[in-house]
Amino acid sequence: MGARLRRGGAYVLGVTSDITGNAARKMRSADGAISLAGDRWVEWSFCFARMADGPGRTLDFGADIGFLSLAAAQRGHDVVAFDRLPSSLDYDHPNVTHVQADILAHDFGAERFDQIVNCSSVEHVGLGGRYGSSDAPDGDIDAMGRMRELLAPGGRMILTIPVGRDGVYAPQHRVYGPERLPRLLGGYAVSEEQYWTKQGRHWRQDTREAALDVQGSAAFYALGLFVLTAQ
Repeated sequence: MGARLRRGGAYVLGVTSDITGNAARKMRSADGAISLAGDRWVEWSFCFARMADGPGRTLDFGADIGFLSLAAAQRGHDVVAFDRLPSSLDYDHPNVTHVQADILAHDFGAERFDQIVNCSSVEHVGLGGRYGSSDAPDGDIDAMGRMRELLAPGGRMILTIPVGRDGVYAPQHRVYGPERLPRLLGGYAVSEEQYWTKQGRHWRQDTREAALDVQGSAAFYALGLFVLTAQ
């Protein structure tokens, strides 16, 4: 069996040399309901397309296997691949440093970042039993505040999160809707936003209203994609 790749509230088990192969693309939930298959391609493409050219410093929050860390390094950034879990990076790059720590407790000192990549990660913070997190009902809100402080002047955050009707599906993830989404984005200015919903096998770009009306679950949600700056 190949690599274990975190994706939202689930794991994809796929062949290491073919994580974009049929096993991942055809993943469905056990009851045959609509699944998240393909969500990562939407999120990663959004993040890739909006990464700044270096030189600069990037924090990849919830780096996991480090696709986005390596992408930022290839664009000329020095990258901190930050995760609660031990490193899953399958590569060595002189500009990528793995840090295993809790975003709410780690001391960054005077370090600041020109770019923070926060791809499908913050929704897990404070949900006990998920990725080593401890229980903290507002852990996600606190994490966003902490990262806002870590942005250098003029810095940006690239954020992707589950959206839909507000819900907490512990220990999997939160889904952000009309009530919690404004709280999560508090203190940030939104310079770009996209929303994606899924019908059948295909994700499509949709309106904010349609995405926030999706009934999420422990296995499914719509996607919100943002570029943020600190206010």
